Amino acid sequence: MYSKDLFSVIIPTRQRHDTLKHSIQSVINQTHKEFELVVMDNFSTPETAEVVASFNDERIKYYRAPERLSMSDNWELGLSHATGEYITVLGDDDALMPDCLEICLNLLNKYDVQTVAWSRGTVYWWQSAIVPWHRNKLYVRLQQQVALQFQARQKLKQFYNFEVSYDELPMLYNAFIHRSLIEKIKSVHGKYFMSSIPDVYSGVINAYYLENYLYSFRPLSVAGNSGHSTGTSSCYPSLGGKPFKDFLTDAKNDTKKRLHDSLVPSINPFMCVADVQVRTKELFFPEDEEINFNISTVVRAGASSINMDLGEYETRLQEIEELAKKHKIPTSEFNIPEKQTHQPQPYQGPISDRNGSITTWAINGDQAGISNVAQAAMLVWGMLPDLSFFKVNYLSKEQAITLYQDLNLKEINLIVFPEWNQPEQSLNEALTQAIRAIVTHPDKDKITLLVDSSPISDEDANLALSSVVMNLLMEEDLDVSDGPEISLVGQLSEIEWQALRPRLHGRIVLEHENKEAIAAEGKRIAAFKLDRFTQESL
Repeated sequence: MYSKDLFSVIIPTRQRHDTLKHSIQSVINQTHKEFELVVMDNFSTPETAEVVASFNDERIKYYRAPERLSMSDNWELGLSHATGEYITVLGDDDALMPDCLEICLNLLNKYDVQTVAWSRGTVYWWQSAIVPWHRNKLYVRLQQQVALQFQARQKLKQFYNFEVSYDELPMLYNAFIHRSLIEKIKSVHGKYFMSSIPDVYSGVINAYYLENYLYSFRPLSVAGNSGHSTGTSSCYPSLGGKPFKDFLTDAKNDTKKRLHDSLVPSINPFMCVADVQVRTKELFFPEDEEINFNISTVVRAGASSINMDLGEYETRLQEIEELAKKHKIPTSEFNIPEKQTHQPQPYQGPISDRNGSITTWAINGDQAGISNVAQAAMLVWGMLPDLSFFKVNYLSKEQAITLYQDLNLKEINLIVFPEWNQPEQSLNEALTQAIRAIVTHPDKDKITLLVDSSPISDEDANLALSSVVMNLLMEEDLDVSDGPEISLVGQLSEIEWQALRPRLHGRIVLEHENKEAIAAEGKRIAAFKLDRFTQESL
């Protein structure tokens, strides 16, 4: 059994006693009662200490910085006071769901993981929020009641390509991180936080040093956006930029001047995230060629979010164009949306995605009787299914090794997704070209070719492959004694695909492919045309 101090929750705070008390209350509301709550006060006026003292709870430990610190330094100081085995940071206008610790305890006891992370897609906008159409609105993300095992390196690659948000990374801000990982990272440069944007940075560096982690799509916290929110202030500077200006003052620098030389002066959130990417790579994994900072993806990400704050549209357009020009990226390579003519209006009810599926429910806080984030967390808790509906897709190390052995994986693993419904002659030709390219490749002894056979039976797939291989051996006198391996990939679960993708070097592009399978499983795998890699060293 774990000790009483299994969990440490750190709330760094600065002059936000009005929201802090509700964040503390959300921790007190936990169904699992054994925890340590560290309140790290960044040199606030006495009201902050008074709020903490009002709870009269021995589980709460209050510390006050001797002077005003930067956000990262205050987080670092809070981290030094935490004694638990698993540690998280909770924003001082955020809330933990009442069953957060209970769920994390169950997952950590049952599965061999160092980290449990969760989605921050459920958001409460306080009445004080600077964005008028969101005030006192609770947005509940309608996601599957499931936790998935994420391969950390694969997820980090996707983040560097702006394919996923940092919300899917194991940030200290949305995860319980094992103390040993924090200590390992601290040993590199002498402290844990090496960026002025500690939440995003922590997700990057934790993902780099982790092998895998569990990620819950069931919300374990409610993200709060109040009038104090630094992140919201940076996203909507034309509506109220004081919290972000205070952040810069505490950091004792000008964000526009401190951004990496590869970027351009800006306070735009996408540019700040890019700064975290490039600087963290330089500090911890500069020689890692698989995780690359790509300026083109930064430009596209900036363009896609240009209408977030209409009052900043012209400024952000100029910054995007300057960044593209600096790196000689033609503007024809990315699409910049036209400026919207009207700000959004307050809305409540269902919100659908592009496919028409309802993904979020917007709740009017006034009508629902909620006015703070702790109440919002209780309401969401009452909306969610019972924990008996919560499922976990997890693959142990032993199960992953068995999967790799069954597929005969080697040093280089490639995959094809044939369209099995095409005429037999064209199917045979496509498979013949792919297998011939592998068999004649200089590295053939190191290669396994995986053939997706999920739409048909193994018997039919084996029959087709055997015919192709036999014809190649008889008609072209090819030597396959030294490899490669050819294996069928049938119906795999999502968690098995999660384990397999990092071992795949690429997908061989066929003339006729199973587009449905590629959309589901192959879109995140690098694509190779036959004429590109036939004689290349892999």
